[in-house]
Amino acid sequence: SKIQNPKSKIGNRTGARHVCLSPAKVNLFLKVLSKRDDGYHNIVSIADPVSLYDVIHFEEHSYDNVIVADDKNCLPEGQANTIYRAVMLLKERYHVHKGVKVYVEKHIPVGSGLGGPSSNAATVLKELSKAWGLNLGRQELMDLGREIGADVPLFLYGSSCIVRGIGERISPVRLPRIWYLIIYPDKALMTGEVYRGLRIVLTKDENDIKLSENFESVQDVAGILENDLEKVAILMCSKIKMLKDKLINTGAFGALMSGSGSSVFGVFDSEEHVRRASLSFGNMGSVFIAHSIEEGEAYGDHRCQDFSGRREEG
Repeated sequence: SKIQNPKSKIGNRTGARHVCLSPAKVNLFLKVLSKRDDGYHNIVSIADPVSLYDVIHFEEHSYDNVIVADDKNCLPEGQANTIYRAVMLLKERYHVHKGVKVYVEKHIPVGSGLGGPSSNAATVLKELSKAWGLNLGRQELMDLGREIGADVPLFLYGSSCIVRGIGERISPVRLPRIWYLIIYPDKALMTGEVYRGLRIVLTKDENDIKLSENFESVQDVAGILENDLEKVAILMCSKIKMLKDKLINTGAFGALMSGSGSSVFGVFDSEEHVRRASLSFGNMGSVFIAHSIEEGEAYGDHRCQDFSGRREEG
């Protein structure tokens, strides 16, 4: 299994280059309420940022150029790339005439339901707002983020939250520290295709969904795990069901697919338990151990990080 282990010493912003972390998220609850005229869906969701990170390198670049690259060559080019869109949105909206190179070490799998592209866009908005002297407030950044993608605002919010509408209405939720075993079955699922496969009658009202804003224990969290997109995704990737069952059998309090898939996670109450369970998933995909993160804990506050020894094989 892979665990990213950020060192406690954070801070290597030097001159024209710096490095930042871009966390994944899991959805502990996802109800699809209705389809809107613009094609988007109204949802209610609980999202939790977790300690699985992409590492984003920023470097000033001359001649107003914008260059975006990644170590796995897995990100699209131009407007299809959320990082590129975030950079261009800031440049055009605030008349910034500066160039930048953004290079991403990708650890969050693409098409996994873990929010990598949205997180990357949020991190870029936050970092370049500071680097370019724009110093935008959180609400301004969240308004910009909404123009890039529905999940971008939750990453700019920066801690566990309840998400409503198409992602634009965010409120706090209190969760215990949760340890996650996340398995990506090495099959990407595209969000649009999963939503298009929904066959449920979408006439629910937000008021029908009563969600607590305070969860005391991992057992409490396990009691609300639900994702309306799971049944559709299982038809596209049967491994999801098998992984869920296996996570329960290895001691998880509960298991669920995250977002529109294909990643599946189990919730645990200790690092010891999650490490022991991870030993059972050696050949079933990409395996990650992570935990919920607080705002500013190795995330946010523009704190940067030396990532030597980032992964331990366990």
